[in-house]
Amino acid sequence: MTATTSDQVPRTRGRYGAYHRSSDFAEDAELTHVMRGTPGGEYLRRTWQPVCLSSELSDLPIVVRMLGEDLVVFRTTAGEVAVMERHCSHRGASLEFGLLSDKGIVCCYHGWHYACDGAILETPNDPESTIKERIFHPAYPAHEYEGIIFAWMGPPDDMPEFPILDIYRQHDTEMIPFSIHFPCNWVQVLDNTQDPTHSCFLHTRVSGAQFSVSWGQLPELDYIQTPIGMINLNVRRWNDKVWVRTTDMMLPNLNQTGALWLTADEEETFLRAALSRWMRPIDDTNTQMIGWRYLNHRNDPDGIGDRDQIGLGKIDFIGQTEHERPYEERQRIPGDFEAIVGQRPIAVHALENHNSGDRGVAMMRKIIRENIQRLAAGEDYVTLEQSVKVDGVVPTYTQDSVVTIPARDDDRGFMREIGYRVNDEVFAGASFPDDAREHRFTKRLREIWESYI
Repeated sequence: MTATTSDQVPRTRGRYGAYHRSSDFAEDAELTHVMRGTPGGEYLRRTWQPVCLSSELSDLPIVVRMLGEDLVVFRTTAGEVAVMERHCSHRGASLEFGLLSDKGIVCCYHGWHYACDGAILETPNDPESTIKERIFHPAYPAHEYEGIIFAWMGPPDDMPEFPILDIYRQHDTEMIPFSIHFPCNWVQVLDNTQDPTHSCFLHTRVSGAQFSVSWGQLPELDYIQTPIGMINLNVRRWNDKVWVRTTDMMLPNLNQTGALWLTADEEETFLRAALSRWMRPIDDTNTQMIGWRYLNHRNDPDGIGDRDQIGLGKIDFIGQTEHERPYEERQRIPGDFEAIVGQRPIAVHALENHNSGDRGVAMMRKIIRENIQRLAAGEDYVTLEQSVKVDGVVPTYTQDSVVTIPARDDDRGFMREIGYRVNDEVFAGASFPDDAREHRFTKRLREIWESYI
């Protein structure tokens, strides 16, 4: 009789079977690893990545680690923002201790003076040296937009324009930047955005209604590819209302999420995003989520959003950070942070057991992998920057709409039908400018409603 060792059985199939569990599965390196030269890291360097909040920059440099690289970020005394290698090209002193100038930064150790583009302006410890004519200090192009500093970490000759999303132009809306830390891999943080069933359980049935009790209704689901990534289409029945929600994942690592405290008690039409957020890798096992909360009366008529709770290390809804609540309370009432970080520093996909509720996560990973492989093969790949623009902005697909249509026999199938019809109009309107798109959608949604009454 041949003995069976614990690492020869891929799945535990009997009671008290922990001895037989597999122990030799590694993380999916192609997707999860982000260092320079890795397939995933190269793909993530082909988009504008958020670095830090503008509010973090004062009259001193700051150190930022992103995509496995240690960088220094600063604002010159003339107001220009720079992102460059942390360690001086002379002898490696950290430029976090440098002196800011009107043209760049001066190393504290021997006074080497760097411009924002990496040009060496002076080597005062050897004024006659020609080294400044022969080398540059490693630096990345930076762009500042609405309180967030971005960097292009890809090949400089391939640098695209900074993309402007339609969502940035919502009327009567305040864009408030935030930045929060997740001590885990970026993929599992992004996974959460294409897993709408977790809102029924984690955010409602398990932890109580963290947003609204209507989130506890199990939705009808589908997942649809877009020109810039994918959406999840989820349709809920709430009393005599049908709530159709679409949520963006934009390649490679951006999510937009709709109204946070929508109750679905009242009719709504084409409510846009309540937040945009990049899952920006720090390294393989840490992620900085950076983005904007959008505060306006349409998305939040009751004024639940709290501007004072949005910013560096904080955001205004429960379960997103480690230190917002005592550990015991987080055990009793877990949120996204606990569910995501608890999957290990890097979630091991080979150990997962998927069901139909995980179709969105599987599809998202497949789309990201395909684009990683296309880049590696020298083929065309997709990122947000490649999107077709309408009046200079990138059309996106996140929205919430609620219509009054009473339940019918085979209501689940009926909900799916309504959801697909609404989604068709979300896509069809993407070629229209912002206001025209909303006007068209409102008209079409009314026609859909009228067809059922």
